[in-house]
Amino acid sequence: MTQVLHPLRAPTRPAATGHDESGVAEHLLHVDPLLRVTCTVRPGPSLVRVVGEIDRGNAAELRRTLEQAGRIDDELVVDVGGVSFTDVTGLRALAAFAASARAVVRDVPHQMSRLMGLVGMPAFGEPVEPPVA
Repeated sequence: MTQVLHPLRAPTRPAATGHDESGVAEHLLHVDPLLRVTCTVRPGPSLVRVVGEIDRGNAAELRRTLEQAGRIDDELVVDVGGVSFTDVTGLRALAAFAASARAVVRDVPHQMSRLMGLVGMPAFGEPVEPPVA
């Protein structure tokens, strides 16, 4: 079961939001049995937190959810520190979003960095070099 809630700048339904220690509302963007994505709108870049497992079954939905978040704010910080597993499909979804939007991916778990190295993907934030002709 997938549930998608569209965040607003001011919370309209308390059940759809949580509050962090500063009192800023955290809006639920997506939840499925493996993955939860939230967004905290704040001055400067808004913070998107991705928690759980990303695989072939939810990577496309993650990309769509991140694209929705990109309509909320021009600049985003995508925190993937809570991702416990990802496959190559998940990496590609994150990398495609980061390359197409004004987004910084941070707190990349060791296992995700290691997989990126194994498949030859540059780390998030590194320029992609064109192939040598």
